[in-house]
Amino acid sequence: MAAEFNPGKNIVQFQSEGEKVAAHLYLPDDYNAGNKYPATVVTPPVTGVKEQTGGIYAEALSKRGFAALVFDPRGWGESEGKTGYLIPEWFVRDVRNAVDFLRTLDVTDTNNVFNAGVCMGSGWAMYETAFDTRINAVAMISPYFIELDTPLRILGAEGYRNVVVKALTDAAQARFDTGEEIYIKPVPETEEEIAAAPEPLYVGMRDYYLAGMPGDTPTWKNQVAANSQYSLYGFSIFNYTKLFDPIPMYLAYGGEAVSNPGAIRFAEEAKPEKVTVIEGAGHFDLYWRPEHVERISEEVVEFFRAHMQSF
Repeated sequence: MAAEFNPGKNIVQFQSEGEKVAAHLYLPDDYNAGNKYPATVVTPPVTGVKEQTGGIYAEALSKRGFAALVFDPRGWGESEGKTGYLIPEWFVRDVRNAVDFLRTLDVTDTNNVFNAGVCMGSGWAMYETAFDTRINAVAMISPYFIELDTPLRILGAEGYRNVVVKALTDAAQARFDTGEEIYIKPVPETEEEIAAAPEPLYVGMRDYYLAGMPGDTPTWKNQVAANSQYSLYGFSIFNYTKLFDPIPMYLAYGGEAVSNPGAIRFAEEAKPEKVTVIEGAGHFDLYWRPEHVERISEEVVEFFRAHMQSF
């Protein structure tokens, strides 16, 4: 696709399953039209938008010589789609379509296309890579590999059914009865909401997403369609680890991250080629703190370059 781009951030869009996806394409500071660059898609965390941590990493990777595309998944940010829906298969399709789009651009060296993801975006990027031979390698940053074991460990089977399943059921019935979506807050704001939050990760989200915090941006909304979450905990990246054996994988997580159990399990079962544990860092520290972004970005670029193909 012939288009005029500039160094740094470029506003672009592409289609995913017939709906518009808003995105930013970051290009190296020394970008010259006609040159081709190794390229990566950066998938943001669940509920995340391109102006937050996904954009931070996309920019950092571009400054190290990559074309980096970060996008708002459908239903989030400035993209079209059902507002606030959390359906893993939809996110994965958006990643796939982002790769398709990136490969059409004249700036992209199509022999050297990569995937990267942050938090749950790591799982979407990893899954897409498992079924995409065009991807050379994948990077997972502060991953939160969601699985059914997580809420069961916290709530137990009875608590999961009485709290989570009941909320989904009530939302589905209300939508059928009235046609209106019921939205819940993924990030607790009040003390009562904090006390009711079933997962320490959600409480920690306050320190990144809410007003005045590093992830505060007008395009992010603290709402999730409750009716959309039926398949969320049924999606487990651990069902596919045998498919990952041929894929070069980079994994980075914080030593104090509440998402550690999944990251450690992934490291043990999938055996990534490169694993970085940043001691003393929490889950959200890797989202934005400059010292962590710089270190991880340097390592990701080094890792990707080690798995580049010649023209």
